[in-house]
Amino acid sequence: MIQRRQSLYLLIVFVLSVLLFTGPLAFINLEEGGIYFKHHGAFDLQGEKLAVSTWPVTVMLAISALLSFLTIFSYKNRPRQIRLTIFLMIFNIGLIGLSYYYVSYIMHNFDGLQFVFQWRLVIPPIMLVLLFLAFKGIQKDELLIKAADRIR
Repeated sequence: MIQRRQSLYLLIVFVLSVLLFTGPLAFINLEEGGIYFKHHGAFDLQGEKLAVSTWPVTVMLAISALLSFLTIFSYKNRPRQIRLTIFLMIFNIGLIGLSYYYVSYIMHNFDGLQFVFQWRLVIPPIMLVLLFLAFKGIQKDELLIKAADRIR
């Protein structure tokens, strides 16, 4: 049921997780240029890929997008939907930590001067808030169903 508020929150989470695939997550300033950190690698200003494998970020983004989409359609099984939402919240916290790790790794290995997070790195905390709101909505539905069963 897409018209439920929590389903709309989960749909927005899906759209935001797909939006993370579109561009750089951070920019690392070097003395002689800079490096863009994207989900599928690190690239210099000329667009050449550097020897930094960031496939875990790509996998985590893909799993986050897939699970948020699948969570929308598991509305008939609310306990499963609650578990998936909690898992997605934990997963997004891990995604934030992994992104920070890769930026620190690139800074250390390429002698970066400073790093600048791009606007896309604001998306995972927004996704966390939306997932929390979806969790509260699903939990409220579950309590409403239990109360209706108790009345019968």
